[in-house]
Amino acid sequence: MSNRLALLLLVLFFAGCAAQPMRHCPGKTTANEAIEVLKSRREKAAPIRATGQCLLQYHVEGKVRKENFPVKLWVNPPYEIYLQGDVAFDATGLVFGSNADEFWFWLKPKEISSYWSGKWSQAGIWNGLAVNPMMALEVLGVVDIPQGDWALSRDGNFDLLVLRNDRGVIIQKIYIEPCDYVVTKIERFDDSGDIYLKAEFAGYEKTAEGFLTPSRVKIAAVSEQGSEDSVEITLSSVKPTELSSQQRQRLFVRPLPRGFNHIYQVIDGKAVEQRQQ
Repeated sequence: MSNRLALLLLVLFFAGCAAQPMRHCPGKTTANEAIEVLKSRREKAAPIRATGQCLLQYHVEGKVRKENFPVKLWVNPPYEIYLQGDVAFDATGLVFGSNADEFWFWLKPKEISSYWSGKWSQAGIWNGLAVNPMMALEVLGVVDIPQGDWALSRDGNFDLLVLRNDRGVIIQKIYIEPCDYVVTKIERFDDSGDIYLKAEFAGYEKTAEGFLTPSRVKIAAVSEQGSEDSVEITLSSVKPTELSSQQRQRLFVRPLPRGFNHIYQVIDGKAVEQRQQ
């Protein structure tokens, strides 16, 4: 269960989408035009800080467990992110952090008590998720657009970007609200065409000139058996911020693991448990 939950938490910080009140706009005419608009949003991303509430639902021995706790979030694009959750009366019971070189996250409750970390260069493909540092921006609703055979179509009132692999199998779908041109949903599929990730954001708010940030995020990781573990975050306050060098050192430099029952290092896309020192 621990590594499955770890994957879900990792996905939370590297995949995003969002929904807005329905309006009717014509959308874009080509995939390249749509992609250029999404890429331009990355250039406008600015540092933010936010507070909110997180609902975590996951399976343990066939039973669904739920945790509801407050969270604090800092993001300094394009690579630096830090989120902490107050779990089991511990203000840092859940932490996720990343910088340009590596990522780390932990859960402190006794039944889990685990710490994961890894270099981006070693992250590889973890359970179908190609992990890279540019995905950190997706927590802001900014989507990384890899090179590939993208096609644009219309799905109801949304623009729909579809990416296929070299065998023609759909591996990613991006739904876009055409008026503000923000992402409303992302679906990721494995090489067999089976979905393993669903992501939705809602309530975009302006946090910088020309830049909108989602205030509600829901990510669901789908198992081979079809069960879903999910994380849902509702941000009550999202504000632009300035970070000093001391703050960046405290938030975005990986701390050494201390006091955890299990320590994992992600190597070649696999979480390998390390011996305690």
